[in-house]
Amino acid sequence: MSGAALEKRLGLPFETFKPLITEFEKAQLMSSPGFSSETGLDGLSIDQRTAFEVSSAGRQRAAEMSAVQTRYLGPCPIAYDDYVDLARSQVTTNAKITDAMLKEALGELELEQHIIDCIGGAMVSRSSLFIFGAPGNGKSTITERMALLMGAPIEIPHAIAVGEEIIRLIDPVYHKVADGEQPEDKRLQRVERPVVTAGGELQMSQLDLSYDAQNRYYEAPLQWKANAGVFVIDDFGRQEVPPMRLLNRFIVPMEKKVDYLDLSASGRKIQVPFLCQVVFSTNLSPSSLVDEAFLRRMAYKIGVGNPTPEAYSRILKYECEKNGVVFDERAVPYLLQLYGKKPLRGSHPRSLVARLVDLAAYREEQPKLTPQSLKEAYDACFNPALGGLIDDDWAQPPAH
Repeated sequence: MSGAALEKRLGLPFETFKPLITEFEKAQLMSSPGFSSETGLDGLSIDQRTAFEVSSAGRQRAAEMSAVQTRYLGPCPIAYDDYVDLARSQVTTNAKITDAMLKEALGELELEQHIIDCIGGAMVSRSSLFIFGAPGNGKSTITERMALLMGAPIEIPHAIAVGEEIIRLIDPVYHKVADGEQPEDKRLQRVERPVVTAGGELQMSQLDLSYDAQNRYYEAPLQWKANAGVFVIDDFGRQEVPPMRLLNRFIVPMEKKVDYLDLSASGRKIQVPFLCQVVFSTNLSPSSLVDEAFLRRMAYKIGVGNPTPEAYSRILKYECEKNGVVFDERAVPYLLQLYGKKPLRGSHPRSLVARLVDLAAYREEQPKLTPQSLKEAYDACFNPALGGLIDDDWAQPPAH
């Protein structure tokens, strides 16, 4: 490999590891046969254009070391104390978010002003948030849109070193590379503020450091990956772990802004900054999930209710315009008759219009809001044969 390729692999300027290469060459673990034949090296320094190769003795030494030390491969980790300083420098306790900015981020969501105000208050202070309400009224969408107001991109390291132990932090699932220039320090990457969502599949083990025994390094837990962003526990109450156990896991971190994690291979414990905004979202009855003591610790509690007929009409009109269907004011009274005592949900118009468009495409017709098309779309979404299986009243949490 050329010196430039080594720089890219390690994420370090050549000057920082040149003394090591010199030492390895003296010990006949490496050699420099001449200039590299790699492309794109014109104009670089001699060291960057030089080719380096590992000798048989060097390969033997590497094999011996990999048998007892970490096998992490990637850019060099940064020191843990440096990470703590970096993470805290990128978190603001009072973000500049206005009502207009929040409404723009929420887009077409039909929410009452007092709900928008509560979301705004939580966003400004980066406080914990407990969102509850019947399914289909926009709770998950709210948490997704919150990410648009989290602030400027942040810099995070590929990995962190705690002594001789390595913790891999960056995760392409949650850390999206930001547009523009990347940091001069290539051990870091500039990413959009993360939104880490865990649903009913969440296990307690995902909230602890995960140790790869074969390669001897750790993977950071979900809440650590969410630092400087949002950590959403969706479908709260539907996890295998009992709700109160999950809640108790976060009480201290939310209050103290620090989390305590075990390095299981060495038995060490580290104190990690807890800098994410935690959002619990559930469509189960809050009284069946949490007690008063926990709710007191949640800064904001937001109940997202069913839309009024007027709001339902606006949502339907929006979905029609979005799908190229001419809106007809008479559609709403007709749909309300079909609903009867069934509750309205904010997600229903999207489903109804989608089914109406599907059926029209199948018949090679222009989609229209007619009594027949609405009845067919309604039956496709809420078939009477399903009885109370769809949009029933709030369910009780699963037994644990």
